[in-house]
Amino acid sequence: MTDIFEDYFDESEALAQVDSGTGKQLSDLVRTLRNVEKQIEDAEIHMKALKAEKHKLSVENIPSLMDEMGVERLDVDGLTVERKMMVHASIPKDRKDEAFAWLRDNGLDDIIKNEVKVTFGKGEDNEAGAFLDDAVNKGLSVDNKKTIHPSTLKAVVKDEMSQGRMSEKDLEAFSVFSGIEAKIRRK
Repeated sequence: MTDIFEDYFDESEALAQVDSGTGKQLSDLVRTLRNVEKQIEDAEIHMKALKAEKHKLSVENIPSLMDEMGVERLDVDGLTVERKMMVHASIPKDRKDEAFAWLRDNGLDDIIKNEVKVTFGKGEDNEAGAFLDDAVNKGLSVDNKKTIHPSTLKAVVKDEMSQGRMSEKDLEAFSVFSGIEAKIRRK
């Protein structure tokens, strides 16, 4: 209990030593910090708006106009603009079994990663080196997680789509969003 009172008196002594100059300096720093935080918030909102505008230009406006003009590639102001196929894919949790089954049925199961995690209790260091079957037989908690790296999934889905080997149902299982995107590069 005396520690609480000592801390209280230490703080009150410290506050008594604060003069109006350091108090004003602290207030100014707090205001500056709040101003910087506000600028960051505003910049993030602005960045989000810019990204939305970029998306609209690159995925909707430019490809649509190039399609209307009948061109796949165009040079503008020292830049080359090309229409490129874009694919975004992910596997929703509720469609995971369906998507993995499709990959297995189409000989693409080599992209599925199996992560086996075994949790050992205190003093079970010798057990840690045992195989998965030994762990299951001993009743240890085993978690088997199947994953696919997002870039690998995107590449496989893009390839399968370009070969015409995916139906609408398959595309839904992989939550595929695809379209034409304008890609700009310097000449």
